[in-house]
Amino acid sequence: MTDAELLALAAEGRESAVEELLTRYKSMVTALARRYFLVGGDAEDLVQEGMIALYRAIGTYDPLHGGFAAYAGSCVKNRMLDAIKSANRDKHRPLNDYVPFPEEDELPSFGDSPEEIAIAREGNRDFAKRLDEALTDGEKTLLGAYLAGRSYKEMAASMSLTVKQVDSSLQKLKKKILKLTSR
Repeated sequence: MTDAELLALAAEGRESAVEELLTRYKSMVTALARRYFLVGGDAEDLVQEGMIALYRAIGTYDPLHGGFAAYAGSCVKNRMLDAIKSANRDKHRPLNDYVPFPEEDELPSFGDSPEEIAIAREGNRDFAKRLDEALTDGEKTLLGAYLAGRSYKEMAASMSLTVKQVDSSLQKLKKKILKLTSR
């Protein structure tokens, strides 16, 4: 079937026609995605954005304005560029600069000998002292709330902050703690 026939069937609500068009143009979407880089994402994220744009293009295409391939290509390219611009905005910086707390299995383990336990306790005391000296009172409060399992919304309400400020503060706090652990 031609694109025009499939588009006519898609306009009538035939999902099989939409699926055929999506399959037919997926290689175009993939080729366009290879041209760009998405901060904080991967090529598959751009392909997904492109497939969403292609799906919408199938529903909004008007044959009076030219061929479908050109229209779909333009829609896909514009959606990818919008995603890239959006990812590069400062409001996404906390997500792009995200540094996770170490997982339990990534933390150093110590044996059961008395010497190793004493060394571990001394190291923990030393770290706790450095942490206490390095953190402000607000950071200590925030860390305590985070470790207690409170939600960002709860922390924001109790500390008179916005959820975004809590997230930003936690990211800075995580970086500070990571610096202390690398000493």
